[in-house]
Amino acid sequence: MRLQGMLAPTAMAVAAALVVVLGMRVRSLERENEELFLRVTRPYTGMYVPAFSAPSAGGGAVSVGSPARGRQVLFVFNSTCPYCRASIPAWTRVAAAAEAAHGPGAAVGVSLDGPDTARAYAARNGLRYPVAAFPDRRMAALYRTRSVPVTLVVDSTGRVLLARLGVLKEGAAMDSVRAAAGLMAR
Repeated sequence: MRLQGMLAPTAMAVAAALVVVLGMRVRSLERENEELFLRVTRPYTGMYVPAFSAPSAGGGAVSVGSPARGRQVLFVFNSTCPYCRASIPAWTRVAAAAEAAHGPGAAVGVSLDGPDTARAYAARNGLRYPVAAFPDRRMAALYRTRSVPVTLVVDSTGRVLLARLGVLKEGAAMDSVRAAAGLMAR
């Protein structure tokens, strides 16, 4: 009788311990799942992006994702994003430094909107660097640019040296972009 009376509380304690262990495991798996989700939906350092050529908003064509020499800084935006608009002053400074260091085409704005909207946006905001649009949704997806603004630094093989999601302002974030683009004083 006494053994039977102790069995029920012991079984409850074991069951409670199992619930705690399983809860911890579920939390761990959720964290891993979130990391995987971010890995496939956002650009990251080390990924490779395909090169493409697109009409530039200023006329002619621009190569994206494969700089002829050095590195290329890509500013991915859409015309309705207030955070993209807030990044324009920083992007303009980085673009000027990149073009001075690596030549024309070292900095390119890439719009998620169509070419006509990209052209109007570049004119309205006085963008001095080349601006193009992704040729299709598939290419935008390969660059993992569902959220904007995105600042990418790409080498000549298409490897992403830096991926930054969010507004770009002066400070540590800007220094990271400059360093990845090879623009820091040596």
